[in-house]
Amino acid sequence: MDKTSVQQEILRLSRLIEEYNHRYYVCDDVLVSDQEYDELLARLAGLEKDFPELALPDSPVKRVGAKVLSGVKASPHAVPMLSLDNTYSMDELKEWLARVKKGLGRQDVECVAELKIDGVSCSLIYQKGRLVTALTRGDGTTGEDVIHNVRVMRSVPLEIRRIEGRSVADIFEVRGEVYMDKNDFKVLNTARLSDGLDVFANLRNAASGSLKLLDPAESSKRKLRFFAHSFGRIEGAGEFVTHWDFLMAARALGFAVNVKSRRCSSFDELITVCREFQDMRLLLPFDVDGVVIKVNSFADQRILGETMKSPRWAVAFKFPAFQATTIVKDILVQVGRTGVLTPVAELEPVACAGVIVSRATLHNFEEINRLDVCKGDRILLERAGDVIPKVVKVVERGERREVVRKVPTDCPVCREDFICADEGFVAYRCLNLECPKQLERRLVHFASRGAMDIEGLGVSVAAQLVDKKIVCSIADIYTLTSERLQGLDSFGPKKADNLIKALGESRSRGLSRLLFGLGIPNIGEKASLTLAWRFGSMPVLMAASLEELLAVPEMGEVSAAAVVKFFAQPATRALIGRLTDAGVLLEELKVKEQGKLFGKVFVFTGELVKYSRGRAAEGVKLLGAEVGAAVTKKTDFVVAGGSAGSKLNKARTLGIKVLNEREFEEMLNAD
Repeated sequence: MDKTSVQQEILRLSRLIEEYNHRYYVCDDVLVSDQEYDELLARLAGLEKDFPELALPDSPVKRVGAKVLSGVKASPHAVPMLSLDNTYSMDELKEWLARVKKGLGRQDVECVAELKIDGVSCSLIYQKGRLVTALTRGDGTTGEDVIHNVRVMRSVPLEIRRIEGRSVADIFEVRGEVYMDKNDFKVLNTARLSDGLDVFANLRNAASGSLKLLDPAESSKRKLRFFAHSFGRIEGAGEFVTHWDFLMAARALGFAVNVKSRRCSSFDELITVCREFQDMRLLLPFDVDGVVIKVNSFADQRILGETMKSPRWAVAFKFPAFQATTIVKDILVQVGRTGVLTPVAELEPVACAGVIVSRATLHNFEEINRLDVCKGDRILLERAGDVIPKVVKVVERGERREVVRKVPTDCPVCREDFICADEGFVAYRCLNLECPKQLERRLVHFASRGAMDIEGLGVSVAAQLVDKKIVCSIADIYTLTSERLQGLDSFGPKKADNLIKALGESRSRGLSRLLFGLGIPNIGEKASLTLAWRFGSMPVLMAASLEELLAVPEMGEVSAAAVVKFFAQPATRALIGRLTDAGVLLEELKVKEQGKLFGKVFVFTGELVKYSRGRAAEGVKLLGAEVGAAVTKKTDFVVAGGSAGSKLNKARTLGIKVLNEREFEEMLNAD
């Protein structure tokens, strides 16, 4: 191959690889397999090795550069990177907007609302379209030059794309957030844990630490990403009129821009967007801690100006924090419904993610040792959504640390002996099936919405029934009478009658709900549905061999073995016998073969309030309909809950009927 051909091939491969990088990291669009991508990169690296004089200055091969030996250097910002004022309530946000309107002397003000990525602010500077500098925010006037690590981030264009109608600027500064994907964060912490290193407390700390590494090869392994969100400056090209214009241009130039950003022309629209963004918070692949709201017009921004610290034309609406610090008052051991003993930290009450938290799980005794947590320590607490709060790390050792490391020699509830569970000696389990705390928690699970759905049988009622020895087995709930329930605290005739009615209705829930309610180890709601549809009745399932269970789709060896072991226990068989005597339905509900929904295809997206995904699927299957995994032309209905994703957009594009939860429920009840 002559030099001209080599040069053309190097150019072709470089452009192709950068296009693949852009489509994957910016557009979330996979065009080639990892293997094919690696082969292209290896071919380009080979050509550049053989013909170094032909290598491009911004070759994709150079995404991993040389180590920085003397540390990162500080550089001043041409335009200060100011911090934002924060608001924590809708009233505070309304006050900010009122100040903006007063400052502009008019009521019609358009704003742009963007997700506030919880990462590290960074400014990228391009000269004649090529990336030359990357500065962290630092103190706002001076930042650290981390160009060596930004160059290895595949979501950052090394050369700006040309777009029609706009010349390449002499200087173009784009500001944004360097962040880490949640899955990459888990991989990183798992690797650090296995290497005996401290784990990062959150994604922001991981991104910050990774961005400041001196070795770009190591930084590249962390898979940092970049979202462009702000305009810094431009020289030698036309100015932008609005912030929205800048965002659209940035995307066209090759930058990743968050597509969920919205323009809002009223306070009511801002409120709606803030609430929508907060609802989708946990479903995003990255961390967000609020909404950034900016006046859209750059002319209006110049009129409003800024204070010494913050712009008057922008503000952050902060979500309740997922993390907080507090003191460990004590470490206790609680017993779960399967007998597993879990150490729990009792805490000085603290606000976290919008609630007051006074307890946090420590998972197991091995975790206590790993965290080196003791009574009296100040710890970092984390609570995401409805997940049980957990201790992330110890941030300050207490003066009088009391160590609680030893595994108890007997159950803290029933005082019976127990042995190690077969879970690698990480979990310990009380083997006493009559342990009151186990029974109490099994009752609550049995009565839960996804199981037998017994309204009125909650935690406090279950605790009283067990404590007063009214119920000594799950089957005993079907022997309760209204008169006996009225002996419980806060139970009058009406409340007692309602619970008796709910118990009666639960008898006919069907096999899948009963299986889930029994709490078979390793068998969740979806597996319960699968087993019920496959075997049809409890006697047939109980007689199934390990081989027959393994033949069921999605049933692995661990789950199949758990089912066999569960039904082999005499206590289980005795319980099933008592439930049979109580009139509980041991068969799966029959599919309705006549009706307007028979043969229709449903697809679910987002979070439903009254239905779990499994129960919603069960409902349509019983009416003879099918449940699809993806939206296609064969889909008849898309049921959209809160924070619905791309399936909803595709349904609208294809003209498929979209149902909200109320409409879905009406359809189920009408057929």
